[in-house]
Amino acid sequence: MHLGTSPKRERVGAPKNKCTIWGSGKEASRHHLDLEKSIEQLRQQMIELAGKHGLTSDVVLGVSQQLDKYIVMAQNNHKTDSLW
Repeated sequence: MHLGTSPKRERVGAPKNKCTIWGSGKEASRHHLDLEKSIEQLRQQMIELAGKHGLTSDVVLGVSQQLDKYIVMAQNNHKTDSLW
């Protein structure tokens, strides 16, 4: 991922019904894997940028905020999955 680009936007919030929003089976599993991959990529990007620009730079803070959103989405997905 290059500086100034952002990962594909994910849907925000926990789905009320995973089957109607994310699909079922393979589609839902693929979404979870894509989300985990995006989280790991953002973590690595944030670490690299923090080393170059410092922890308080705007670019690092922006990546950190995006990472926070993705982590919350993953947590919400985990909660939803445990209901099934």
